[in-house]
Amino acid sequence: MFKLMTISDIIDLHKGKPAIISCHGPSGDENIDKINDLHQKDKVVVFGINEWWAFEKHPRPDYWVRAHTGSNGGYVIEKDFDYFNKWTEGRIPLLNCDTVDRTSLETAEIVLNSPYLPFDNRHFNGKTCAENYDEVKWYIGSKNFTFFKNCCERRGRLTIQEEFKKYTNHSELVSSNTGTAAVFMFNFAVLMGCNPIYVNGMDLTYNSKGGVYGKLKDGISLTHNFNPNLNDWIGGSKRKFVMRDFRIINEGAKNIGVDILNLNHNTWYGIFENGNL
Repeated sequence: MFKLMTISDIIDLHKGKPAIISCHGPSGDENIDKINDLHQKDKVVVFGINEWWAFEKHPRPDYWVRAHTGSNGGYVIEKDFDYFNKWTEGRIPLLNCDTVDRTSLETAEIVLNSPYLPFDNRHFNGKTCAENYDEVKWYIGSKNFTFFKNCCERRGRLTIQEEFKKYTNHSELVSSNTGTAAVFMFNFAVLMGCNPIYVNGMDLTYNSKGGVYGKLKDGISLTHNFNPNLNDWIGGSKRKFVMRDFRIINEGAKNIGVDILNLNHNTWYGIFENGNL
């Protein structure tokens, strides 16, 4: 059943409960059995992202975070509502960036049958995308770039980054051009009061021999439309933004006594402490 959620509904919702940020990289396969066991025993909260359903043994998440409509994730609620209804099964809250997905709230309410929390990731200080570009230059590409024409009409609430900044009392904002939607999974896990927060499968090594993804279910391929700019990831702008945002997230979490622990102990970005389940 559709239920509109707001940020206030989730603040400290899982206070003190461990969380799993479940990403799609190959290293995620190493811990998936343990994660499933903990999840089945209700000992962890699992945040899934993008096409979590395509991965072998991936647990059905407690929350489904989406913040893109490109590459493999080209689904838009207003035209792909059957897809979202199928995988939420009417019960998994869909935390969807509605400044990327053009679907209006009115349409989402009609076509979705699951709990729904739309969030903004672009309009800092209530300003337009162009105004924020002029002030902080957190966008790559055209100054007037938006995902859809009416994007800036959806101002009027704090962005998810501003909610995180307020909750953790950090002095900086996570950027809009994060390079990975996992950033928003961290934001939500912290806002919900989870502690510790384990991150699984966040490799961000699109040029590695291990491949882009963990083990997919038989007959499923997610690579046909995904062509990352490897120069950006090897030494360019993507790494710059990722490192900056991960630093802010880690510092913000530490401000409030939350530990973020990476189950992949061999990453190029470092930042988070290594941990084990």
